[in-house]
Amino acid sequence: MMNGSCHRLFSSRRALASSLLCGAALFAAPAVAQNAETTAPEGEPAGVAEEAAPAAGEGMIVVTGSRLVRSDLSAPSPIAVVGQDDIALSGNVTLENTLNEFPQLASGNTSSVNNGGGSGVLTANLRGLGSTRTLVLVNGRRFIPANADGSVDLATIPDALIERVEVITGGASAVYGSDAIAGAVNFILKDDFEGFQTSYQYGQTFRDDGASHKIDATFGADIGGGRGNVTLSASYTNRDEIFQIDRDFAQVPLDTVNGELVPGGSGSIPGTRVPLSESQRESLIGVDLAPGGTCTAVTGIRFGENGAVRPYCQPEDAYNYAANNFLLRPLERTQISGIAHYEIAEGLEVYAEAFFINSRNEFKQAPDSFTPLTPGAPSSTLLVPNYASSASLSPTVRQFFTDNAHIFDPDGDGTAAVVGAGRRADELGTRDYAYERSSYNLTGGLRGDFDMIGSNWRWDVFFQYQRNRTDTRIEGQISQTRLSLGLDSIVNDDGEVVCRVQTLGCVPVSIFGLDTISPEAGVYLTPTRAHNESFERRVAGASLSGAPIELPAGPVAIAVGTEYRTEIYDFNPSALDLGNEYGPVSLEPVNGQYDLMEVFGEIRIPILSDMAFADMLALEAAARYGDYSSVGSVFTWKVGAEYAPVDWVRFRTAYNRAIRAPTLNELYSPITRGFSSGSDPCEASRNPTPAQQDLCVAQGIPRADLPAFTQATLGFNVDSGGNPNLQEEKSETFTVGAVISPPFLDGFNLTVDYFQIKVDDAIVSINANQTLDDCFTNLDINSATCRAIQRLPSGQVDFVSTQLQNIGSLKVEGVDVQADYRFDLPTFFELGGRATLSLQGVASWLFERSTQVLVGQDPRDCAGRIGGGCTGTGVFATPDFKLNLAATYNSGPLSFRLQGRMIGDLTLYPDTVAAVDGAPAEWYVDATTTFNVTEEFEFFAGIDNLFDNQPPILGTAIAGDANTDPSLYDVVGRRFFLGGRLNF
Repeated sequence: MMNGSCHRLFSSRRALASSLLCGAALFAAPAVAQNAETTAPEGEPAGVAEEAAPAAGEGMIVVTGSRLVRSDLSAPSPIAVVGQDDIALSGNVTLENTLNEFPQLASGNTSSVNNGGGSGVLTANLRGLGSTRTLVLVNGRRFIPANADGSVDLATIPDALIERVEVITGGASAVYGSDAIAGAVNFILKDDFEGFQTSYQYGQTFRDDGASHKIDATFGADIGGGRGNVTLSASYTNRDEIFQIDRDFAQVPLDTVNGELVPGGSGSIPGTRVPLSESQRESLIGVDLAPGGTCTAVTGIRFGENGAVRPYCQPEDAYNYAANNFLLRPLERTQISGIAHYEIAEGLEVYAEAFFINSRNEFKQAPDSFTPLTPGAPSSTLLVPNYASSASLSPTVRQFFTDNAHIFDPDGDGTAAVVGAGRRADELGTRDYAYERSSYNLTGGLRGDFDMIGSNWRWDVFFQYQRNRTDTRIEGQISQTRLSLGLDSIVNDDGEVVCRVQTLGCVPVSIFGLDTISPEAGVYLTPTRAHNESFERRVAGASLSGAPIELPAGPVAIAVGTEYRTEIYDFNPSALDLGNEYGPVSLEPVNGQYDLMEVFGEIRIPILSDMAFADMLALEAAARYGDYSSVGSVFTWKVGAEYAPVDWVRFRTAYNRAIRAPTLNELYSPITRGFSSGSDPCEASRNPTPAQQDLCVAQGIPRADLPAFTQATLGFNVDSGGNPNLQEEKSETFTVGAVISPPFLDGFNLTVDYFQIKVDDAIVSINANQTLDDCFTNLDINSATCRAIQRLPSGQVDFVSTQLQNIGSLKVEGVDVQADYRFDLPTFFELGGRATLSLQGVASWLFERSTQVLVGQDPRDCAGRIGGGCTGTGVFATPDFKLNLAATYNSGPLSFRLQGRMIGDLTLYPDTVAAVDGAPAEWYVDATTTFNVTEEFEFFAGIDNLFDNQPPILGTAIAGDANTDPSLYDVVGRRFFLGGRLNF
């Protein structure tokens, strides 16, 4: 189809660069088109990507990563572009899956991440540096934040209005301010739409689940005789869930035992499990520890029918929590968008943007698991008063505690102490976490141009108000306070079993044995837990750009401006949390804000032009000064250069100094308790050295349990939180590349770009595995990491304490390569019009993606690696190689595209003990087609993951959720989509 916007580009001075950027976006999905130069035959379409709308004047544009007005899309930093058709034909109803196919992006939070995905904020993650270091823009301005980290939920961006997406990699803080350490993703929206367009898309897997419906309607009209335009769009999306039990690879958690993956699960089980040391197990009275059948290791006891005490076998008796977990989260979303601009006088235009989004998503977890405890008692300890006569206990359980008082009541005070027990309240049903997010974005401004000093100057003044509110509703989660009250019961004068303390409607509870929690007790234990959070942002900005000086090689372009921004975050937990009913996992109110004032400037100086061996040489520079109420003054800058010895070869390089100010979440989040998968260095399978065993004993593991000590659970509790004393991160980015479009091979283009990004004073949390590894590497019990490890009397890890600090350093280094070739096919292949074939290959090699969080410790390079802290629950893998290959056929009304996507192989991190050596390279093949039935109606259809490639199985210790990495691999399987689009 003809694209008028692309044709308008051809009138600009550098038509070669413009036509490539228009044409390359057609070649693949996603079509990653970096700045290159080529030509397109006059009168023929060059593709689907379009230039940013000129502020005033034909042929003048602004490129992502710069505020300079220029006549082409060339820039010193590499820019990747994806067109609107590629997004529309991906079959994805949320944008993150489409963007994550870019080699430049690593995996982030996706719709397939269940409990690790929190409230379902879908993020972009450039170069694997994290979503907080990737700035997301819409029309060059910050978009609605979805949480306390200021992250943009990609599901809130109106994809029906997307004209193209530009991705600049490398530091862009000098141009856009904080958060652009890894780069920026800029969604350019249509603002001059005319007519009416509506579409419907239906999708479903070939396993008859995960059905989705998406309806879009867009209306646009010129107003005032062409002096302005109003574009309105509405969209509704509904997607069904998929459960882990519906896929073979995720039906049962796979634990690592003796170097093999075996069915396992959680140590919190129905009936209650109590871990005991070997010496405690040997002293048990009245318990037969002969397990019978298959039993890898007895690590404690469990309570069965009527409270009968049985040996607990790890992992055979572990609980399968996977059945009720989502593999694809459900989604219901409504979007309403409006964009308008109107020229109120010559050289003066008013513009406005308004976005409203309401989305609902949820995740499920297995019935609540908990460590029974008594407030005020030692950590993870449940006190059972009057156990010899307690009405809450069955006769079998009372006799067990009486017979083994030497273990549970050594001081003989009549109160038993049960330490580190794990109970799964399967009587209560699943835990359900529902999130409703309502977001508003209002932007208004004036822009125009005027002539002064022999130049046309352009100015822009705008104001933004953004607000997001997320309401959370949690069902099926146990109140620790109510549990403690319910566990303390007596027989009253009427012979009834009642709570000793009559408050909160207390109902007696028993946890020792199967099916001991009554329905009445279940209602009492799990009141609805509801809280809300809001994020408000106000931005005011002004900019001025022009070209006041004319040099022999061309005009000197400059841009200056200022911005003021304030951000406010409020979190209001439920009344139950304020009453500390949830014990160590109770949430606290969070209130925080900061503001900043910034000034910036940018310049481009052409040095040489149209000379022998110097078709073009230009230099660029930018600087930005900011004053934050949180971290004080910051300064960022960049320099860059472009050199074209001839018109078909261009070299580019840039150096950036960027910063990232800490987010409100990083500054003010309270200390909370969570969970992380991992293995204890004292575990027998880790083969601890004698020196490490000595440290295990010093931390509290009985000497008799070594070296055969067995870890009882899949991981550890982790206490983590924010730090109001954080300072800004600082980064250095260097890129150098070349763009080649040889005249002897018409339609062929090649781009190669090297990048290196270093981040110092990185804000990091030392995770549980890193803390344990550092402690047992340095073997200093008084070190910070060793002091952070707390153990139970049985020797099991109780929790690991962590906190955010400016102690990290990050580094990524690699090369991006793209080659594309477009040519005409013989007339034999024509179907009512010219036939073309477009071929493209896009590859990215990541040489290093390293993290150093501890002084004196070697950096941890996770590029292409799994395990060893590089992967796990909530920690996603970063491949060191990604490749996209695509072929697109176009003729007349028909278009057909075949795409192959490869994720490189992953190897096990050195010295990591696991049941797998790595993960093989994975290929996914997608096929899509469109057919213009009439001039007004277009039919489209496609199949993603054509050969139903299943993800590699890595196990819970390495990958966490679903035995694989659901953010990186396709866990849904083969699926189709089809629909129609009407244009009037």
